[in-house]
Amino acid sequence: MAYLSRQQASVAPYLVGNRVYGGGRPNPTNGPVDKQGYRERDARAAARRQAILNKLKATQKGDYASANAQRSV
Repeated sequence: MAYLSRQQASVAPYLVGNRVYGGGRPNPTNGPVDKQGYRERDARAAARRQAILNKLKATQKGDYASANAQRSV
């Protein structure tokens, strides 16, 4: 399995043994998980998606001079 990278080898379905996460831990998280990080990630993704849709709408209308059409996303 030398042809597989370390990341691919850790998720290969036919490997034997316990899965090992970063630092040799057998568990993916230690302690309680803070939900705030998920909310921030989802808010960033939603804002990016909305900016892309606004840019797409502006360019499809042919309004290339608008702020939405010129915004980089």
